[in-house]
Amino acid sequence: MRGMARIAASAALVLALPACSAGATDPEQPLRGVLTTPTDIDLHWRDERPGIAGHVLEFATEETGPYTVLRYLAPQVTSYRHPDLLPHTTFFYRLRSYRGPTVRPVRTDLADGLRFTWTDNSSDEDGFLLEIRRTNGRHYDPVAVLAPDTETTGYVPLPDEQHAGYRIRAFTLGEQSNVVRLTTGQQARASGRAQPKTLSASSQCASSSAMCSRGARERAWYIASICSA
Repeated sequence: MRGMARIAASAALVLALPACSAGATDPEQPLRGVLTTPTDIDLHWRDERPGIAGHVLEFATEETGPYTVLRYLAPQVTSYRHPDLLPHTTFFYRLRSYRGPTVRPVRTDLADGLRFTWTDNSSDEDGFLLEIRRTNGRHYDPVAVLAPDTETTGYVPLPDEQHAGYRIRAFTLGEQSNVVRLTTGQQARASGRAQPKTLSASSQCASSSAMCSRGARERAWYIASICSA
């Protein structure tokens, strides 16, 4: 029942998790994408349904997968840029909602970071999220993803996160959006559904967000992989 993830933190969360199994497509959760430069893709969505705690953005280089998680995003976030992509490569994107209750964990200050512990009272969660509300912040944002049945995690905060608020969410994955297809290395275009394939994805990247991008990446995260049953 007990697991631990030690994390070097930054404000953004970049994850390279195995994709979870697909659910039913939800027409009320439209995902749109645009190739804003030959190697940058911007994604936008709207989801105003009550009870949504956030979204999981996934990508793949084949429509049938495997899909890799780009990021777990708070409900107020409605856009994401996937930058510095391999040229002449087709990418597929989809969005999944998640729901779940939150609890306030017990915090222990250590010499090299923080430790949080809580009681797992859920029976069907897909995993847990450690969420942070920074000083003077209005919203909580996910900063770590933990496996089901986890009851403890370590976290190394940035200097401005020492006095932040923290909570744990037991989440379950929900509906899957439409799939957006875009190919890099061509003139920018908008997309709300699959586009005709105009360039061959002859150089396929591995199914990892870190390996599918060039240039500077955000700081690494040490996380526990999760997948829906």
